[in-house]
Amino acid sequence: MLSLEEDVALRSLELGHGIHLKVRLRASIVRLNASGMTVPRLAQHFGRNQRSIHNDLDRYETRGIAGLTDKRCAGPARRVTEEMDAYLHERLAEPRLWNSALLAEALVERFGIRVSRDAMRVRLLALGYSWKRGRYAPGQEPDPAVLHEHQASLATLKKGHWTAN
Repeated sequence: MLSLEEDVALRSLELGHGIHLKVRLRASIVRLNASGMTVPRLAQHFGRNQRSIHNDLDRYETRGIAGLTDKRCAGPARRVTEEMDAYLHERLAEPRLWNSALLAEALVERFGIRVSRDAMRVRLLALGYSWKRGRYAPGQEPDPAVLHEHQASLATLKKGHWTAN
């Protein structure tokens, strides 16, 4: 027998908009069972197996209204482990430019695991890394001898009188 509060809560689930269809169905099963409808009759009425009706009723008895909802599926196991995350942190601390494709190659070399460039990008975002487009900039001051050697070419280019030699 259901209490008045339980019946009101189950009825709101049963009739609520935006509630998952399975949850609404299970709420109906619990309410009809509490009103005296037998499990074989419920199975026939809803077109379900008697075992699934029993499962729904058991879920409600053990966990209450929370038992009517499905748990979220775990999904596949992560391919990038904590050890690999630490390795990525080490690589990103180095004074060089990395991108997701290069880091994926580094994981292949070190751990023998293939991760797509997009999966690596998502993992880097989860680790708190973001990036900007790389820019070309000299890493150091140009050598004065090389600069002097090409000074005439630079002056010609600045004037816009370039000719192929």
